[in-house]
Amino acid sequence: MNKIFPLSTEYLTPSRSIEILTLINQKESRLVYVYNFEGIHFRFFDSILSLITFFEQGIEPEISFLTEQELDKFLEGFGLGDLSTELNLKLNYRYRDAGNYKQFGSVIFSNENRLSIEEATQLIREKLISEEFFVPKNWNLPPLHFHPHDPELDHDYHEFESWEETCEKANDPREAGVFLQEIQRRN
Repeated sequence: MNKIFPLSTEYLTPSRSIEILTLINQKESRLVYVYNFEGIHFRFFDSILSLITFFEQGIEPEISFLTEQELDKFLEGFGLGDLSTELNLKLNYRYRDAGNYKQFGSVIFSNENRLSIEEATQLIREKLISEEFFVPKNWNLPPLHFHPHDPELDHDYHEFESWEETCEKANDPREAGVFLQEIQRRN
């Protein structure tokens, strides 16, 4: 059985609040979030990203309650390993042409193996040219050239910016770890 420890309550309006709770049992602890609407509708979020997605895109959480008693009963029995949100990894990069104009882009990979941003960054940096550049076609990534591309003035080098976790759907069929293994073998 979990113990529930409130960390903070943020009031958005007098009748709407977000509660940040820590659930603790003998082995684990976990932060969860509850959006309380007028004391009659409690929406449960297992991650800050799902809470943000709710406010930005209006995507309802899978779990909500009409009474505080139902919510408390759920929280006490909630398995702390349950419902962990599957986050994909987004690779952000950019192209800078000869005139210093920039084109930004990203590719989203599934992340079933839960590779951390730090691990992904370390693995990709090992294969960058001067710890910054890469040629997208060598990694099967879409180039971000401006149209029309002038090979006399422009080059093929793109700049790695960052990795980030996202709830957005993967737009590359490869899993993040597979992509990173591929680039490790290529160069």
